[in-house]
Amino acid sequence: MKAQPPTTTACKPGGLQIIVLALLLISSAGLRAQCPPNIDFEFGDFRNWQCYTGTFVSPSNLTLNPSAPTPGRHEMYSSAPPGAGRDPYGNFPINCPNGSGHSIRLGNNGGGGQAEGVSYTFTIPAGQNEFNIIYNYAVVLQDGGVNHDSTNQPRLLIRVRNVTDNQLITCSSFPFIVGGLTGFEPYPPNPTILYKDWAANSINLDGMAGKTIELFFITTDCGFKAHFGYAYIDVNTECSSAFTGAAYCPDDTAITVTAPFGYQSYSWWNAGFTQFLGNNQSIYFNPPPPPGTQIAVILEPFAGYGCLDTLYANLLDTLNIRADAGPDQLACNRTTVQIGVPPRPYHLYSWSPVTGLSNP
Repeated sequence: MKAQPPTTTACKPGGLQIIVLALLLISSAGLRAQCPPNIDFEFGDFRNWQCYTGTFVSPSNLTLNPSAPTPGRHEMYSSAPPGAGRDPYGNFPINCPNGSGHSIRLGNNGGGGQAEGVSYTFTIPAGQNEFNIIYNYAVVLQDGGVNHDSTNQPRLLIRVRNVTDNQLITCSSFPFIVGGLTGFEPYPPNPTILYKDWAANSINLDGMAGKTIELFFITTDCGFKAHFGYAYIDVNTECSSAFTGAAYCPDDTAITVTAPFGYQSYSWWNAGFTQFLGNNQSIYFNPPPPPGTQIAVILEPFAGYGCLDTLYANLLDTLNIRADAGPDQLACNRTTVQIGVPPRPYHLYSWSPVTGLSNP
């Protein structure tokens, strides 16, 4: 796709004029359901999330109380260079590979019978009958051994609840408890430490317009306080079934459509499920199908952790680029300030001029 001319210009203090060019795949807002604010942590803090701290003690007694974000138990990580590095046990990236700007960690590697949680409650707008949230997770749990039954092992609990009808959304809710895990790998220097790299799961909320939904993530140590458990969490910025590349420029000669990151397998089909198109996360079309073509992708989560979900998208040659340099910022005595807006997955950005910028 050809680079488009900038559509937003912002003048920053000190006479430095910042022009941002969004180069790839910023889709028109009309294609996407509006996500609740900061459900994706892109504010860089825990605004609109409720944090919890508590304890987990034998026999399987979990206590959680609302709290402020607690250092070491509720940690926020930015993907801005140089990023947060890699997990010391699983060697996977601490920042979610979905392309977002921020991810969080619940818990730590200290043990002590601690428990932590974060929850987010929101209401799906009236009339919004297509609503889909994708959350991402990575987990590190230490096996307490033969003296710990499953009721006292470290764990990650994921609960998604329809608050309006007091119903658990079972396809998106499940526990990770040592002793019944699949898809985990041992940490070679200490095989009692088990880890799972980043994966994703869908929350299909179609047909739930007007309902109130709660997301709740909980981590605990073992019930005897000697073994630890922690997890990384992120939520995708988009809340609809549209995926990257579904909108493209009229003069594009080829397009790549990308499904959400983190599933075990992908199956691409035409809208009538009569023609199989591919089985990778991304699918390439050269030339693009006629505008208005609908395609579908079946997302299969890792075994035991979710249900099949199908996303649809209409391929439209209506891509509009809207650059946004973010609000003006003041900097004194050469202090560093953050400019711009949260990055969107799979988008590339270029700033000009580059003078004084750390990541142009």
